[in-house]
Amino acid sequence: MHSETQTDLSQAGLQIAIQDIKDELFDTPECDYAIAQLLNRWGKAEQAEHMLDEMLLKWGSSPEVIALTQQGFAEIHALPELLIDNGSVPRKPKKSASTTLNVVAA
Repeated sequence: MHSETQTDLSQAGLQIAIQDIKDELFDTPECDYAIAQLLNRWGKAEQAEHMLDEMLLKWGSSPEVIALTQQGFAEIHALPELLIDNGSVPRKPKKSASTTLNVVAA
């Protein structure tokens, strides 16, 4: 029962956050994109993808809408790589040769 209460509170918090986005961004492609980002961050990638699909139907295929949906889908597919065991703690990026800094003492 305790976990059900936490789930209900979590869902209520998500709905409040979505409503805040709608209140701030009104009914725009950017609003839909922001909601899709939020859903994705809350582990609801399937709902986020659906939101992006609906966004294309709702707003058409203007270059701005296409760019937002492509960016949204890229974020959805990139996010699992940033999570540890489907948790919500992002991993530190791996060092590559191009990110290594050489420090020179003066």
